[in-house]
Parts: sequence; structure tokens; C-alpha cells
Amino acid sequence: MSKATQSEAETGVTLEIDGQEVQARDGQTILEAAKEADIDIPTLCEHANLSNVGACRMCLVEVDGERNETACTTAAQDGMEISVETDELWTHRRTMLEMMFADQNHYCMYCEMEGDCELEDMFNRAGLDSSRVPLEYPDIEPDASNEYITMDLDRCISCGRCVRTCDEIVGNGTLNFGNRGRETTIVVDDDVSLGESSCVSCGSCVQACPTGALYSPLSAYKGRERNCEVETTTCSECSVGCELDVYTNSGRIVKIEGNEDGPADGQLCEMGRFELLADGRERLVEPQVDGETVSLEDAIDRASATLAGANGVNAFASDRLPTETLEAFSEALAAYDASLEIPGAERATLESEVLSALEAELDVETADLLVDSLHDLEDSDTLVVYDTGIVESHPVVASYVRRAANGETTLVTIDDGEDRLERFADHSIELAAPAATVTEQVTDVFEGGTEALADGTVEDIVDVSLQLSGDATFVLGPAVEDAETMVDIFGLAATSDNEVLSLGPGRNSAVANVPTDDLETDADVAYLLAADDRDDDLDRSIELAREADTAIVHATRASALTEIADVVIPALDWFEREGTIVDADGEDRAIERVLDPRGEIDSDRELLADLQEVAA
Repeated sequence: MSKATQSEAETGVTLEIDGQEVQARDGQTILEAAKEADIDIPTLCEHANLSNVGACRMCLVEVDGERNETACTTAAQDGMEISVETDELWTHRRTMLEMMFADQNHYCMYCEMEGDCELEDMFNRAGLDSSRVPLEYPDIEPDASNEYITMDLDRCISCGRCVRTCDEIVGNGTLNFGNRGRETTIVVDDDVSLGESSCVSCGSCVQACPTGALYSPLSAYKGRERNCEVETTTCSECSVGCELDVYTNSGRIVKIEGNEDGPADGQLCEMGRFELLADGRERLVEPQVDGETVSLEDAIDRASATLAGANGVNAFASDRLPTETLEAFSEALAAYDASLEIPGAERATLESEVLSALEAELDVETADLLVDSLHDLEDSDTLVVYDTGIVESHPVVASYVRRAANGETTLVTIDDGEDRLERFADHSIELAAPAATVTEQVTDVFEGGTEALADGTVEDIVDVSLQLSGDATFVLGPAVEDAETMVDIFGLAATSDNEVLSLGPGRNSAVANVPTDDLETDADVAYLLAADDRDDDLDRSIELAREADTAIVHATRASALTEIADVVIPALDWFEREGTIVDADGEDRAIERVLDPRGEIDSDRELLADLQEVAA
């Protein structure tokens, strides 16, 4: 709910907006009440999930015929008579718009956002096609130092959306206002370039910007929103399960934005918003055997014959894949008596075993130990983060942690290396021993007081323990892999009536339910379903390919892995797949097909079924 500058509205108030009776709920602003009644009050600086500041003055309304107030910051009160469409108000709005136009370079035909710009829309709504005010804007060079985000302050209207987004949504505080009066501008950290700053390249500011002041060069000039089709799917770059709104035009992806009705409230990270678009590797559309292009039927025959004649088969599957594809791969390779490895499966299986044991020992339900949503982090009195590597592995979760720490939540970080959340932490503990040791000491203090501590225990342990008297949430990063630590952390949550958010290395949490094995040391064949894995994610597949005499690679794009493969079978890309994944909360999330497959293969699962059928 937006922040109102006046006293909260009374419960069940009734007001009138342009002659229409409107019901408002307790605490709603005039703008919120108008939106729910489908009354369009002009705005430029207002945005979903952000506090309201009334900076643009577009939402000025006349109250009771006596005064003008900004609708976004004024609480609705019983009996109010509001006017929106008066000549006086539109004269004021036109004047403000003309001043905005004169203050910066807003020549639409040269702007990347032409056609999608909210300022342009407001000009048209106001009936303006020129400005009476002399043009005095400075010539500001665009900041293109960030690989994925360009900042062009020639287009900025100082609405503050990007500043509030970076502070209130991302929790990073990279952007702020600098200078005063007409010299007011957006500054990055201590006035450095975006590429040199603390920016996490999540792109939330780009999604929030109403003009062309912030945009991504990956999407620039590829198409307008009005000409695009939009499909909502789930990101599989980590286990959070953020929802993507994918904009397509003429069979290509124009841009990716966060779905504001999704579990992460529209947030995305660098991986989900930009890296999915930036993969410039050659797309594989034709099968190959020994470096020669062959038919799909011949490739499947060669693969099945190789698997059938193998002395041992090691199989590996990307954890980016939908649950249904992982299950089909497991079943197909089981027909060849293969051993299967999936990233994150070992951690997920261990965690499942630990939780089952705790359920029996402590008479607790697993569901009671796990957080219901990311918003639970902000509602906690204390957050204890084991492994701050979540900043890289689960960036959206890190945003919620920062937001909580910027509020009233006490943040404790525990890491055996660089503390990536140190500047936000109230207590930062560098481990010289396994995480289980620290957790055990915290548990001792929580249950028995400080006298339970052995001599020489770090003083921070006492501080951590004393904070646990309130609601606490424990966040387990992907580096937590030993059973002792898991038992202690989940056990502490159970005995203190608190919750855990577990973030394993697996992107699809369903890997815990797919049968896996220890790989054979002397397998002569490797079947590697790498899909669209890239960079470091390919290292394990390459290692297995080099260890085997024959490597069968099922991949989306050309890479170092496909170069050493004996058989290459094209796979679907992320935007062509469909099925489900399981997120960190244990919820099924839908993977929807965004574009039709470009190659001969329509379904990875059907191809795997063909392999299984040959084996039978």
C-alpha cells in the first residue's frame, strides 16, 4: 500500500471523483481509490510497489473546490469531492510538461523509447505538439559503461522511480539524487560510472523508468511493446522461480521484464533479465556424428547403438530443465543401465533425509520449518544467512535480505570467505570451522544461556543467540552441503519455532525426486543433456566427456562441449521448452513455450522416449 502524507482515511469512506461515487478502504490514497474505480488520474512518478512522493505533479487534483493536492500522497477522506479533469488542472499539467521538455532532450524520433514512453503518452494526452519554453537542456553523454544498462540522463525527468526502485525493491542504494534545483540529477554511488559502481545489473531501474533515460542495449530498437506478443513463463536460472514476461516480435525476443504479479513482485536479476538474451553462441539445429551433419534418425540410431554396446554409461543432465524432461531422461537412460548425475540432487536428497529424520525425532511438520514466501524475510526480527554466495547464486533473495536489513531486521551473516553482505550486516562472522560449529554454539546459548559457551568462543555468537528471542529466519546458501550443519540449523529452527529458507545449488528443486547415482569411474560412454548450459555450468559435462571414450551431447548451442562430442543432438532452448519446475518453496511453476522451436526437434521428451523405445 502506498504511503499517504495525510492522516489515514476512515474505514469505509465514500468520496466523489468527477461526479462518480467511489468507495475507498482504510488508508487508501485518492489515486488508489481512483484506480480501483477505473478512473484514470494522470501520473508519471507513481509506480507499483514503490512509495509515492508526488514529484511529477501530474496527479494534482482539486479537493472540495478549495485546494489542489497530489492524489498519490493524499489519503482519501469521507465526503471528499475530487475533480481531475478541470481546465485549470490541465493548464498546470501542460506547463509542467513543457518545462520537462525544455529541461532535457526529449526529441522522440531519436529516442529508443519512442512509442513506449510514458512522457510521450502524457504529451499526447495533454494535446501538446510543441513547447513554448526555450530549450536549455545540457548535452549529457550517455553512460554505456555497464554491459546491460545504458543511462542517458538527457532523457531523465527526475521522477525518482529508479532511485526508489534501487532502494526500496533491490535494497542496494546505488542510485540517488545529486545537486539541487535545476542542477538536480541522478548520481551513481559517489558520482562514478554505472560500470564502476555497486550496481548489481538486475535491470529493475530499467523496467521502472518511464522514459528513455535507462534502457538495455540488448533490446534497443528491436520493437515497441504495442507490436509485441507477451508470454509469461518461469525463470530457471535459480530456484526462486521468478516469473518472466517475455516480449516477442516477428519470431524473436525483444526484451524480458519481471511479472509484477509473480512471486518476486516483478523483480528479476542479471541472469533472468539479461543473460538469457545475451547468449550469442551459435544455435544448433542439425544433428552431427563425428563432425558430419546427419539426419535426426541417424543420430538417434548412432546414440542408441553406442549406449547399447557400452560397458558403462555415465549420464548428466542440466538442472535448468523442466521436471518432466528430467524424469524422461532418467527413465530413458535407466533402460541402458546408466548412472545419472544432476547438479543439486545430492544436496536436495540430503536435505530431504534430514527433514524426515527431524519430523520423526522432534514431531514437527516440514512445512512448518520452511518459509512460505520471500516476504517472510522482511517480516523477521532476525535473519541469519549461512553462505553469502546467494548474492551471486540467488540475487533476488539477496535483494529481500538487503531490504530487510535496511529496515528493522537484524542481519547476521556467516561465511568462510568473502562476506558479500557485510555492509548490510549487523554481525558478520567469518568461519574458521564448519558452519555446524557456529550453529551448535548458537543453539547452546539459545537453550542454556551464555554460560554454555566454551572459552574462546567468538563474542558475536552471543549477540546472534540473544537476537533469536524474536522471529528469526535462517537462510541456507548453496555452499551448505554437510549433514551436520543442516541438522543443527533445521533443529535450531524447530526448537526455537522459527523458519528456514533453503537455497541449494539445484535450479529445479524437483531433482530430489529424480533417481540419481554415483557415477562410474570406468564408464566408456557419457550421455550429456547439457541443454542451454553455459560458461562454468559446462565444466562438469566437459570433464565427463573427456573421461569417456564416446560422448553423446544433447545441447542447444555450440560450445567447447559440442566440439569434443562424438554425437551432437540439438536440444530446445529455454524459450521453446514447456513443463514445470519446483521452486525453493516447493511450489510447481509453469514453464510456458514462448516461441516455436527453430529446428526439427519439437520436444526433448519425445526424442528421449525414442531412445528408450530402441533400448526396449
